[in-house]
Order: sequence, then structure tokens, then C-alpha cells
Amino acid sequence: MLFLYVFIRRLYTTFLRESGFLCFRPVPKQGVIIIKLMAVTDGAHDTADLLRILVKVHPYVDYVQIREKNKPAGMLYQLCKELVKEGLPSYKLWINDRVDVTLLLGLQQAHVPGHGLPLKELKKQYPNFQFGTPVHSLEEAVQAETAGAAYSLYGHCFPTASKKGKAPQPLSKLAEIRRHIDIPLFGIGGITVERLAELKALEIDGAAVMSGIFSAKEPVEAVKKLKEECLRLEAI
Repeated sequence: MLFLYVFIRRLYTTFLRESGFLCFRPVPKQGVIIIKLMAVTDGAHDTADLLRILVKVHPYVDYVQIREKNKPAGMLYQLCKELVKEGLPSYKLWINDRVDVTLLLGLQQAHVPGHGLPLKELKKQYPNFQFGTPVHSLEEAVQAETAGAAYSLYGHCFPTASKKGKAPQPLSKLAEIRRHIDIPLFGIGGITVERLAELKALEIDGAAVMSGIFSAKEPVEAVKKLKEECLRLEAI
């Protein structure tokens, strides 16, 4: 049954991509694997500091996910409004969990956490929106794709300070998920410049980086190095 689903889904996704309806995932040319970068905020900075960092960081990443669980909705709204005013393209901006803030800002995309609103119902209510979602297994990834997720975020992939005492998810699972779904697949957790090559070998679409950027002494220099490595790997 899973094989039949994957076969039909691939035909459908190919049709959408060739028709121009599926735009989130880049189409590799001549076997090139393009690694997209997503910066994910860590909730450890005040609003002013976070704004300062993101204004300098966003030119080097493809997407920015605002993951600020302890900040109230009004504060997130003002932060994101300022970010767009300062030049962050609205299509890059993905707010974690707060669909209300997303709607008020007029954005067309949001990240829905595992404990968040049901993806299937969100897609029914907002069919033209794009929603990303975390996954930890092949079953969850297939369910997310079936429900209409724009991308899946798998992790944590490597040991990381934000998940102390928790073993990382096996990369073999990530490889299996990649073989069975067609929506973009990102890895997150403990991702460094040195580990990007491992993700490329699995042919996933991108890397979501949190502490590697926002816990760095020099966030801009850190993200520049990540971007440079992505471009280097793309050229190989």
C-alpha cells in the first residue's frame, strides 16, 4: 500500500512541478543537489538583539523561522513587522506556531509544531497557505505530505546542546524518508559546517540551523561559513 501511495504521489508531484505549481522545492539541474539554509531562532535573545542579528543574517539564508515560544503574540508581530520593514523578504519568513500572527502580517506561510494546530484542518481553512511541520519517522512524514505540508523538518540529526541527554535521530531514518516523500525535507539539530556534507549525501533539500547561528559569538560570520559550504557542496 505504501509503495502504491509513493508511486501515485510522485506522479502527482512531477505534474505540479512541471506545471509550475510547486515552487518551494528547487528543481536540481543535471544531478546537482541544492542545499537550502533555514535559520531557526533559539528563544535566547531579547527582541532588539534578535532584530539586530536577523537583519544581518537573512541575506545569507533562504528562510528564517521565528521560533520564540516565550514571546507574546504582540511582541512577535512587532518583531516580524520590523524585519520586513528592514528588508527581510516576506516569503522567507516562517513563524513557528503563531498562525494568528502570520495572518495579521499577511504572510502566506507558517511552521506548525507537533503540538500545534492540526495541519489537515489548517489546509482546509487556508488552502493557499504553505505549512511546514516537524517529523520523526517515515509514517509521520508520509502523513504530513498527505495532509499538504510544504516541507518536513527532521531531527535532531546530530548531538546538540539544545537537546542535552537525548540521543539524535538515526540518519538512516532520514535517508528512508527522503526515498518515500517528494516534498522538501530539511534536517535540524547539531548541524555544523563539517556536517553539511553528510546531509548532502542523503540528498535532502536543506539544513535548518539554530545554535550554529544564534549561539555563535559572531552569528554573521557563522552563517557566512555555512552558506559558503552549501555553495561549495553544490558545485561538487
